Amino acid sequence: MTDKHLLLAGGGHAQVEVLRQWAERPLAGWRVTLLTRDAHSPYSGMLPGVAAGLYRPGDALIDIRALAARAGAALLVDSVLGLDPAARLLRRQGGAPIHYDLLSLNTGATPDLGQVAGAAAHAVPLKPIDALLPRLAALEAEARPGQTIAVVGAGAAGTEMALALAARLGPRGVRLTLVAGVAGLLPGLPAGFRRRARAALAEAAIALLEGEEVAEVTEAGLGFRRRAALRADTVLWATGAAPADWLAESGLARDARGFLLVEPTLQAVGQPAIFAAGDVASFRDAALPKAGAVAVRQGAVLARNLRAAAEGRALEAYRPQRDWLILLATGDGRAIGTRNGLTFAGRWVWWWKDRIDRRFMARYRVSAQTRGERG
Repeated sequence: MTDKHLLLAGGGHAQVEVLRQWAERPLAGWRVTLLTRDAHSPYSGMLPGVAAGLYRPGDALIDIRALAARAGAALLVDSVLGLDPAARLLRRQGGAPIHYDLLSLNTGATPDLGQVAGAAAHAVPLKPIDALLPRLAALEAEARPGQTIAVVGAGAAGTEMALALAARLGPRGVRLTLVAGVAGLLPGLPAGFRRRARAALAEAAIALLEGEEVAEVTEAGLGFRRRAALRADTVLWATGAAPADWLAESGLARDARGFLLVEPTLQAVGQPAIFAAGDVASFRDAALPKAGAVAVRQGAVLARNLRAAAEGRALEAYRPQRDWLILLATGDGRAIGTRNGLTFAGRWVWWWKDRIDRRFMARYRVSAQTRGERG
């Protein structure tokens, strides 16, 4: 009898939890394949720490190859090109289409560079995060006195990256500007949190531009409609996320922005054999941020529901938190945090964040002894 096939597309934060649980308790009669763009999956929570020089690059990387081997999963380093839900086929760049009985998508999002003229040609996107480490290495290699870097987007990701780069490159004479636009700094977060973040930016000598959106990106920097252009040698794009192009051709239900619509069980609407989590997925009644913390929370539910679907059991609903802990590193060994409307800051907050992040990474670290036993 031929085994049924669970295909995991994407090696993001939710999918690594699926692999971990499958390794602990394999399911008879099912084989697993992981298709991902890279054999190492970066953890978004530690990437600003890498940029600031607080971590080595390898500290923020999950060894997907080792984790897949521990789970008994075949690994394909490749990219998704398309999906045929009726035939249960996933098309990939480097080979023949793959048939699946159950499919789990954790492929992330792409940068939304199409809304601003010149952004696609001249801006460096922070997403997808699996390509961010080489970009950061290039920035450090090119750093020189008088160089200017503009970070467009003052949500948590852009603000944290600007602070990290200031800590790493500021002493080398690099000047940074954070462009917040009309929404301002850290929109939607408590006033106390934003006040502390504004103080951290000032202490790090990061200029903050608010009140107007970027109209164009050029080789020389950023253009605006009502204010003078901002010269920048490098523009980092940390605002907006867009779905992969292949989703539009899949025939799957999507939201107004083009992301895959899923039920509370993380199943694609109208497609019970397809699951999705993380940035690729959206809910009808819950506008969740495209953030790694959401994918991490979804991972355990995704893993349990894939197993339940394989065994023909009832599935559980993912219930988003009403409020979750947000910790923003300031790049200097301190951090700012908020939960349930309370705001706090200091070195102890960084130590707390560091402990949480290292504990997360330890869950997915495969020891040499374990690899030897599997081999």
